[in-house]
Amino acid sequence: MTDPLTPYQDGPSTERRAASPYTDATEDQGAPAAGEHDRLIGGPARGHIKDAEDEDEYYGVMPMSMSRIRSTAAKRRQQILTLLLVLFAGAVIALIVRNTKPPKGFTKGWRACDVNKELECGFISVPRDYFNASAGSTDIAVARLRATDERRRVGTLFINPGGPGGSGVSFANAIAKPLSQLLQGRYDILGFDPRGVGKTAPAVSCFASAADRQIFQANSPLSQSFNIPPDPTSPEGRAVIALQMKEWMSGTKAQFELCQNAKGSEDLIQMSTSTVARDIDYMTTALDGEDATINYFGISYGTVLGSYLINMFPKRVGRVAIDGVVHPELWATTPSHTWLNQWMNATELAFEYLLTMCGSAGPELCPLARTKGETAADIAVKIDNFLDDLYKEPISAVAPNAPRTALITSGMARALLYSATVSPKWWPRIAAAVADASKGNYTDLAQMTIHAMDTSAAKPVPGDNARSIVACLDSPPYNPDRPDTWPTLDDYTDAAVARLKDVSPRFAMSPMIFDPDGGCQYLAQVVQKVPGKFTGPFNNTLRNRVLVVNGDMDPLTPLVSARWVNDQLGDSARLVIQQKTPAHTSFFFGPSLCTARSYRRYFVSGLLPEAKETLCGSDEMIFETPSAATGGSSTPLPDAELRGVVAALSKVLYDWAPIGLPA
Repeated sequence: MTDPLTPYQDGPSTERRAASPYTDATEDQGAPAAGEHDRLIGGPARGHIKDAEDEDEYYGVMPMSMSRIRSTAAKRRQQILTLLLVLFAGAVIALIVRNTKPPKGFTKGWRACDVNKELECGFISVPRDYFNASAGSTDIAVARLRATDERRRVGTLFINPGGPGGSGVSFANAIAKPLSQLLQGRYDILGFDPRGVGKTAPAVSCFASAADRQIFQANSPLSQSFNIPPDPTSPEGRAVIALQMKEWMSGTKAQFELCQNAKGSEDLIQMSTSTVARDIDYMTTALDGEDATINYFGISYGTVLGSYLINMFPKRVGRVAIDGVVHPELWATTPSHTWLNQWMNATELAFEYLLTMCGSAGPELCPLARTKGETAADIAVKIDNFLDDLYKEPISAVAPNAPRTALITSGMARALLYSATVSPKWWPRIAAAVADASKGNYTDLAQMTIHAMDTSAAKPVPGDNARSIVACLDSPPYNPDRPDTWPTLDDYTDAAVARLKDVSPRFAMSPMIFDPDGGCQYLAQVVQKVPGKFTGPFNNTLRNRVLVVNGDMDPLTPLVSARWVNDQLGDSARLVIQQKTPAHTSFFFGPSLCTARSYRRYFVSGLLPEAKETLCGSDEMIFETPSAATGGSSTPLPDAELRGVVAALSKVLYDWAPIGLPA
């Protein structure tokens, strides 16, 4: 395919790109040594071949039989001719392997998706192990919405919803149509289930069913978060945190043991971000051709995958946007149990903004406020008192959606309040539920914090612990033979108390049910075997500039991370900052028209702002309808279409990621 992009410097590379998925990665990041090319590329490709006829078609020219040469020439002539033929055949084979797309059979089962008939679902075969030619192939589940503007089609746009462990197939079924409208139909929008997740084979399930996992985690910090005492930094408070941390670590250890003993556990090592990045590179070649550039959009953890992708394959970067940026170097080079110290940089700021909006809206729209204009500090006191009361005396309540009686703990209430900073459109309902609960009515609070027991068919859920597994596979390995070097309970407790003191007094422990990072020492035997693990650098010069987007008050992926990525990439990146956005990614608050224009201009025309950083206002108001917004972007009539697209994107995301704690 002809490259539709105009690289910003030096023009398109005239050097023919090798078919190897590793040619753009630096040598110390898992690139195969010289001489391994044919073994790695030729071998896995055979995993796609369905029959001998396909095999002959793919390999095309094979070395001539030595016995045939021997029967038609003298010995010396035979040797010379043999040498020439072998050299010639080897050159032809190399040329074929280098320039041929994956053979027939690389896609399977294309049909209308069950959830959304406008999309087609199927599978793409990729090498099971990029560093073991004998491993065969594996099938990646995909969902695709075809470009509506075929004449001006740019290529395939791979999308990732985060997690890790999020189903790209499910994400595509939800978001592909409005995203395609935002990008004016120029791309085939393709979501895929990463290794070990959803329908991608081989699946890895740690528990026998969703119900088994739910029962295992019930009434523990794994599902209810941590109950924070009024003074967690005191000796007594620290002891309370340590007791819960011990339970959390024991549960995490047990889960990892289940994962390592589960069917298909030998494929856990293939779930790393490095391998998934290679899958995208391979699938791009399969779908669009060897010379095609890679186009990608990822949010949250999807920005980690995006950072890996562009730095592993810098010469193949097409149009890539990442939104809600995780610091990739911290992800790749520091222990996972320390990540929250940096991630929660803006969490309290985001919560204070929600309280300010509550006070400005007044009691009619936000019952937590006694009067219109009440200060954030005054509202915070009421919430903190409510949480302390719950800590001292959890409430027994019946959830209408369960229905079952359960305790509502302070940890559960904190986690729910924290989720409002991640998805602030739920803040009016959460605020009203907390206000009702403080007056003795726990109905709505129970509905958002107590889940019904799973009664679906007792079958495994692929990727049920993918979030924890991928984080461990990507982070630095622990020595499985030296448990004396592993982090201890005191290490974990000290880190938690310090985070409560210095980073987020209210919510320092709340993300641990959403982002259960830590305990990787219990997966040490697996982590040390990860093939071709990428750990940087993250400052490569890219073939085309990329778009980086972040809110200024993102409670989980702070602006400082996006700025770090933007700075590392130099002239290869531009950053758009959406202001007054207390949400995780611009999409979970609703991209402003300014932000949406940046996306459209970039993906449609390849245009980015000249400035290294660009500020965009926010058009969303938490307690008012969008039509009442007075954010940083005006809404002239020509923007009516774009505003409708933005509203549709925001709605499908909120429907796709519903309110409440994880089930």
